Amino acid sequence: MKHLIHRALLLSVGVACLASTSAWAAPQRVTYAVTNDELARHQPEARDVLTWVGRHVRPSFAPLGAGTVHVERSAFSSGAVARMSDPSPPGKLPDSGYPGEQYKVENTLPDGTYQSWEFRWVEPSSGHGGGWEMTGYQFKRGNDPVEIQ
Repeated sequence: MKHLIHRALLLSVGVACLASTSAWAAPQRVTYAVTNDELARHQPEARDVLTWVGRHVRPSFAPLGAGTVHVERSAFSSGAVARMSDPSPPGKLPDSGYPGEQYKVENTLPDGTYQSWEFRWVEPSSGHGGGWEMTGYQFKRGNDPVEIQ
């Protein structure tokens, strides 16, 4: 079983701001965190991710089959350093997130067919509720005649 997990790339950058009164403001902490998970097609987690995608997209954008799944999650935070919104198992998409948090799911089938979906967590102006919204989709047909089903 080939399972590659590249987790916890955390980059913190301190940013100093100039106040409008020409005095230096206190430094503000800006955090950008990225996690990457790669899951083999036979792993249950890969199927779980593709099932989640299928439930959150229109049928015309549904996964075409199980392939190697790559999930990238990125979050940006200013102010206090915040952890990711959900300590989910590798590759699993959480039920909630932070405004602007992004997920990208890529599915590469054995014949080379490639699909990717991009999601962003959006929250209404009331600050209550929210959900994952699909913001991008890519498709490329594979061409390996041996693996075409």
